[in-house]
Amino acid sequence: MSLKLIKTIKNLKNKRVLVRCDFDVPIKKSKVKGQSSKVIIIDDRRLRDSVATINYLLKKQAQVILIGHLGRPDGKVIKALSLQPVKERLEKLLAKKIKLVNIKRYLEPAIINAIKTSSDQLIMLENLRFSDREQANCQSFAKQLASLADIYVNNAFANSHRTHASISAIQNYLPAYGGFALIKEIQTLSKVLIKPQRPLVLIIGGAKIETKLPVIQKYLKQANYILVGGAVANNFIKALGYQVGKSLIDKKYLAITKKILNQKIILPVDVITNQGIKRVDSITQQETILDIGPATIKFYSSFIKLAKTIIWNGPLGKFEDKKFRLGTQQITNYVLKSKAQVVIGGGDTAEILKNKKLTKNIFISSGGGAMLEFLAGKKLPGLKN
Repeated sequence: MSLKLIKTIKNLKNKRVLVRCDFDVPIKKSKVKGQSSKVIIIDDRRLRDSVATINYLLKKQAQVILIGHLGRPDGKVIKALSLQPVKERLEKLLAKKIKLVNIKRYLEPAIINAIKTSSDQLIMLENLRFSDREQANCQSFAKQLASLADIYVNNAFANSHRTHASISAIQNYLPAYGGFALIKEIQTLSKVLIKPQRPLVLIIGGAKIETKLPVIQKYLKQANYILVGGAVANNFIKALGYQVGKSLIDKKYLAITKKILNQKIILPVDVITNQGIKRVDSITQQETILDIGPATIKFYSSFIKLAKTIIWNGPLGKFEDKKFRLGTQQITNYVLKSKAQVVIGGGDTAEILKNKKLTKNIFISSGGGAMLEFLAGKKLPGLKN
């Protein structure tokens, strides 16, 4: 990574700084009797991650223009995905007022001129994805965004694997720097990638083996043990020649899965299916694997207790169903008791730790996909300069 920290900028006074934040927070609609529905932010962790960078820039007397997206409006203006609730929550976190620029036709000349001549120190542009040019990595759109500022700061690690205009193309038009949250993320992940304390235990779960395989392949040499669960494990169980019934698998990756099977990859010895606890060699055609079993939990805990470094991405069962989250919860308890350096990533995995007391040795990554790609050794578009 070659993005420099914002602290290396010598003079920020009166400079206009465009800050790419991660505003894609989980939301829900809440309706109070007799009132219209309101969008509520469920978890503001990503907004809290932006506070240090914004406050630093304001302290240095820069004019700060915040940009980001919420949800998937697919180039349409959708009221429910407005950044208004993000603005309101961020105002509370910062104890400062933010001017939200409502944009119907994104970045028409009048809007650009209004922002450039504004005396407001803290401005937020409406949802970038209201324009279809954002996800298309449109150069002209990036150039318009860049025309608003003197400096670009990326503080959205979770989006840095996206080839989007506000992440990638914009770096062609402005000097680019990293915000505090992004730099901390890169430093922490680099440490476990380059010089991890051993034994190193990688825990991989979730549903999409396509996104997890590159990390598993990368860590076949680096990890001491790779504990596999969730639907990702189904492909490995199938590759061993066992029946997986109606369980979720991706046949496209069966050959690769079979090829990389070795003693470092630790698989479940028992599972919980829709018909109860079963050994992995006794699953019928009518069953669906939904969680790791009690023997597997005990088995996996023995590796976790040995670990000096733990990297975890993805739940180990169908976590969204309360009946099948015990495996993930129990493994969470063992990880929380560990003295190892722990890095946890992914929205679902981070959700597991909600309301849990975390010690200093545990780092929660803001991005699942970005973390996986970084740890797999891929170059992230948002970190290119």
